[in-house]
Amino acid sequence: MRRLTQCLIAIFLSCLCASAGARTTPTPAPANKVTIEVLNPRGEIPPPPFFPPRARITDLAGKRIGIYWISKPGGNNFWDVIEGLLKERYPSAKVLRYRGPFDLGEKMAANVAKEVDTFLYGVGD
Repeated sequence: MRRLTQCLIAIFLSCLCASAGARTTPTPAPANKVTIEVLNPRGEIPPPPFFPPRARITDLAGKRIGIYWISKPGGNNFWDVIEGLLKERYPSAKVLRYRGPFDLGEKMAANVAKEVDTFLYGVGD
């Protein structure tokens, strides 16, 4: 084990000096050959697909506004006020309420996306 450590230190110093442009004297080959495999720490995982955000809605009049709430206690008070303010300011807008778990899931998200023009999502405590 000690000989292996000495060999690795010699190889490291040799590489360090070579990368710095210095000349080194060749070290004698060890009696037992050592193979070192260098791995890329970044891995080879492809990035997830990128979906740019849609353009913002400039006016909520006449739009269908979805409110998704995860049913945390007291959140209904907040969303009731938000819905009231939206209806007061945009009387022609329609507010649709949704409830469910923290993660909508693909199926629920697809259904909601078909039914609304814009979306508010609430989680807090």
